[in-house]
Amino acid sequence: MKNINLIKRKEAIEFLGISEKEFNNYHKYSGEIIGEKIKNLWYFDKNKLTVWKNLKESRTVNLTLSEYEKCFEFAIKMVYGGLSLHGIRGERTEVQAADDVILGILAEHAIKNFLSENFLTEIKLDDRVHPEEITPQDFDLIKDKKIFRKPKLGVGVKASKMKNAFLILGSKEVDLPNRRSDVYIFARVGLPSDHLFRILRNHSFFAKVRTFFEDNIEFKKIRKLEKIPIWICGFCYVEELEKVTKIPGQEFTNGYRYVISVNKLHNSNKDWKELIKKL
Repeated sequence: MKNINLIKRKEAIEFLGISEKEFNNYHKYSGEIIGEKIKNLWYFDKNKLTVWKNLKESRTVNLTLSEYEKCFEFAIKMVYGGLSLHGIRGERTEVQAADDVILGILAEHAIKNFLSENFLTEIKLDDRVHPEEITPQDFDLIKDKKIFRKPKLGVGVKASKMKNAFLILGSKEVDLPNRRSDVYIFARVGLPSDHLFRILRNHSFFAKVRTFFEDNIEFKKIRKLEKIPIWICGFCYVEELEKVTKIPGQEFTNGYRYVISVNKLHNSNKDWKELIKKL
């Protein structure tokens, strides 16, 4: 009997409201979105897509513009305070380094809000600027009844752009005892690539450009930055990571990494409650 809930790939992308690139990665690489191939065409069960979509929405925290500004200020202080400009992709400019750093900071603040709003758990983040020192544990304190104390487990927060299908850690982050965390929380950050332009769109420096865009409808516009969606994808324990030299769609030419697919992360309410008890 034909499944009347099956819809085609294009319809599935429109229903979920994500980009084609994101859909392809979540389906092909992470296995979050399951499809059924019929006569060389992919079909997707709308009921299953609804479950996935609802979980995504329940795990998305929207940071305000004010929160974004605080995070960006922190990122700039890190970069100009002596943070190494040498990254995985080679030497970075200050703007590129700040762009890399802010993803993690935004994710940390979103997770803090997520735990407070959904599980009544308060944490404090390390808000000191010390770029010369790597701090592997991102939860500084956790509230136990009426007082804050050090967590019993080391927690590392990892962030990426929305399209990525894996939590990926460098070899040193896991191999070195002083860098390793017991738990890693992964978040996808919906920060537009032109976020700095959006912040400055009303600045006098952009006046001529803004007028030009308004007069030429075929050009894209510099949109307002109103909120930053952060998708809390889940967490894993360090022993659940896989040591690999490649993942679907990407090969690590300069050594191995520790990875886990987003589809394998713990992300139910029960999972989060169990983790909080251990903290």
